Amino acid sequence: MTTRRSLLATSAAMLAALPLARPALAQAWPSRPIRLVVPFPPGGASDIAGRLQAQVLSDGLGVPVVVDNRAGAGGTIGTAWVAQQPADGYTIMMASPSSHLGAPLLFRNAGYEGVDDFTAIATFATGTAIVAVHPGLPVRNIQELIAHARANPGRLNYGSAGAGGANHMLGVLFMMRTGVELTHVPYRGAAPALADLIAGNIQVVFDSFSGIIGAVRAGQVRALAVTSPTRWPLAPEFPTVQEQGVADYDLPSFSAVMGPRGIPEPLVARMNAIINQALTQPALIERLAGTGNAPFPTTPAAFEALMRAQRGRWQELVRASGVQPEG
Repeated sequence: MTTRRSLLATSAAMLAALPLARPALAQAWPSRPIRLVVPFPPGGASDIAGRLQAQVLSDGLGVPVVVDNRAGAGGTIGTAWVAQQPADGYTIMMASPSSHLGAPLLFRNAGYEGVDDFTAIATFATGTAIVAVHPGLPVRNIQELIAHARANPGRLNYGSAGAGGANHMLGVLFMMRTGVELTHVPYRGAAPALADLIAGNIQVVFDSFSGIIGAVRAGQVRALAVTSPTRWPLAPEFPTVQEQGVADYDLPSFSAVMGPRGIPEPLVARMNAIINQALTQPALIERLAGTGNAPFPTTPAAFEALMRAQRGRWQELVRASGVQPEG
C-alpha cells in the first residue's frame, strides 16, 4: 500500500533523478495566463489551498495564474470541466481526495474518472484528522474506545460532514480495522457535527485537525489520536491511531495540482519543480501551518502511484459504507 510515509521516504531520491535540462517546449511555455480551477466555493479550505498554489506557480512561471471557482455537486462540476479541456498546460486545478477519489464514486454521473482522466502534476500540502470524543465518554485512548464500543455495539454515534466524505470514510476504516460497530450520523457540514459532539448528542468524530483543534485545546472535546501514520508536527503530543494498535489505518488528506490527461512531461516537470522548491520556503511552510497543514512534496510518478493506491481504498470504503451514488 502506497502511503505518505513511503512517498516522503523516497521523494528526495526521485526528485534528484529529474533531468536538469529544460526542453524547448517547457522554455516556450507559458506565453499567456494559466487558469487554475478550484471545484469548490470561495473562502473554504480548498479555495485557500488553490490560491496558494496559484501564487506559487505565478511567481515561478512569470505569468498570472488565475483562480476560477467552479463549484457544485460535490466538486464534480469543476473537475469534469477540467477533464474536458485541452492538455496544453493552460488549464489546471486544485485537486483533493474529495474531488478525485470520493466524488466519482458518490455521484452516478460525475462525468470523469478521477485518476485516469487527469495528469498528476504535484502534491502540495497534507493534513491530518483527529479522533475526538465527548469528555463524558469514559475513554482516554484508542484501545479504551475500542473496548467501550465492543461493550456497547452500535450505541456510539459518530458524526461527519456528510455521507461519503473523508471524515465519514475515516470512521468506516476504523470499524473495518477494529471490528467495532459505530453508528454514523451525517450532518450538513463539519461544524454542526462538532457542535453536537460538544453538546453530547454524539460521542465521536473523525474531524480535520484545523476544524477541531480549537475545541480540543479549549477542553470542549477530548482528542484520542491523529489519523496520520506518524505524529503530526503541529501537535506532536497526540499519538497516532496506528501506534495505539490499529494497523494500516491511514486515509491521506492532501491538496494537489492536476490537469487534463496528456499534459506534456516537460511542462509537468517544470510545474512540479516550482512547487517542490516553494515548499522548502519558511514563509510558505508557515502559511500552511496556519491552515493546519504541512508541505507534501513528491514527484509526478509518486503522486500518480498514491492516487492509484488510494482509489482502491476509497472504492473499498464506499462499498463497506453502503452509501448509494446520487444523481
